[in-house]
Amino acid sequence: MKKIKEVKLPNQGRIIVISDIHGELNLFTNLLNNLNLRSEDYVIINGDLCEKGSNSKGTVRYIMDLSNSNPNVHVTEGNCDTVVEDLLEENPKLMNYLRSKKHSILKEWLDEAGFDLKEETTVQEVKNILTQHFSNEIQWLMELPTAIETEDYIFVHAGLDDKEDWRETDRLSAITMPAFLEKSHRTGKYVIVGHWPVVNYTSDIPSNNPIVNQEKKIISIDGGNVIKSTGQLNAFIIHRTKNGDTFSHIYTDHHLYCEAMKDFTAEPTMSGSISYPNYELIPLQPSEHFTLCRQVGTDELLYVKNEYIHQSEKGTYSAKTDISCAQISVNIGDIISVVDSSCTGYDLIKKNGEEGWVPKGVLPLKQRASTPVV
Repeated sequence: MKKIKEVKLPNQGRIIVISDIHGELNLFTNLLNNLNLRSEDYVIINGDLCEKGSNSKGTVRYIMDLSNSNPNVHVTEGNCDTVVEDLLEENPKLMNYLRSKKHSILKEWLDEAGFDLKEETTVQEVKNILTQHFSNEIQWLMELPTAIETEDYIFVHAGLDDKEDWRETDRLSAITMPAFLEKSHRTGKYVIVGHWPVVNYTSDIPSNNPIVNQEKKIISIDGGNVIKSTGQLNAFIIHRTKNGDTFSHIYTDHHLYCEAMKDFTAEPTMSGSISYPNYELIPLQPSEHFTLCRQVGTDELLYVKNEYIHQSEKGTYSAKTDISCAQISVNIGDIISVVDSSCTGYDLIKKNGEEGWVPKGVLPLKQRASTPVV
């Protein structure tokens, strides 16, 4: 790994870490506003600024301006940000990528330049147009460091190889490594990563909140923004004091929210979740709203909401998407996000970053169209 930036952090104050914005500029600016940023705060943007969301070009420009005007803002590269590298290297696969993806910073730039992407358009044409109009943005993205090292922390998008010298980590591994929380490293420092949605690690009640593993010295903060239907954009906050560092977080998402109208206590047997790649199911015991299923691949028994079970033409069963199989307890007045209120008998909600089902009647008939910060 060649592009490593050294940063000296203050001994006191806030270090705010945000990753996997994925072109969701409104969520990002809302999160910054709710953080009430102070001039002494440090902000680390830990990769995946663009792609997948609706405003990648605006997000990149905003963060580019923010980092150029504020010496306390630092940015690392993520795997999605290297799409400009594929452009400059004239990767022949890039055209299929552009034609298949709904959102990409390259497509947004082409629209701004007034260029219509056609079936016969070549990667060389796209490169010529975009390097003429957006050379500053492309150069800035190309020069982003792969990792930021401080006295106590290393910030990298996906993970580090378990080597005596972590700097020997291959760059591609550093920005694409899956499930780093299940691995280990020998840096002696906390390694803070995004890339892999934290909900993939959870078992009993799916959670999108940052995970701090003190034993492994790994902090995983990707809330699954854009990637997961229940995802959120997390801001992980390191509070530095004379007595040592403590951690907290806030988040925001796109869901409607409301106050719970009734108390509800979750059934302890209703727990767990389904996530990629373990979608295949064997139904065992159907009921009005949920079916007890055996999850192929894990052999777990899960109560799956009937509307989320798909039967193929061959007669096999699978979950339609990632989904919580847990119920979640709420009290009157709790602020909850509304994920899916279209099912019979139960609504899917998120409370304090955790996903679960509550019976109809817990939610009011109308929800507010803005999001809380937790």
